[in-house]
Amino acid sequence: MEVDIIISIAIAAVVLFTIAQGSRIVRAIAMHKTLRKAIEQGQALSPETIERLDRTPEPGVADQRIGLVLIAIAIALFIASALNPGQDNWRQLVTIGLFPLLVGGALLARPLLGRRRPAE
Repeated sequence: MEVDIIISIAIAAVVLFTIAQGSRIVRAIAMHKTLRKAIEQGQALSPETIERLDRTPEPGVADQRIGLVLIAIAIALFIASALNPGQDNWRQLVTIGLFPLLVGGALLARPLLGRRRPAE
């Protein structure tokens, strides 16, 4: 049973990583198509516009999304443990579910904890 859970988690991590990288590639392709089309139509692109398109998002923007996904995974594990009649399996799934719950909670709490208090 433990090996099945570990393999499932590893497969899920690979699938999520592949989806994230694929969406990043699709976004970049769409941006390049838009720029190419604007240049072909003769629209003037200011350096500020190109710089704004090339800008990476602020650090921590994706952390909230990842935190919510991890909490959803933890809730799914808790529900799976409630639906599983074996008592040992229940404890194992709850124990495994605590990790994504705590990491997701930390990612969601990070912006709140990172705020600096104004100088007195």
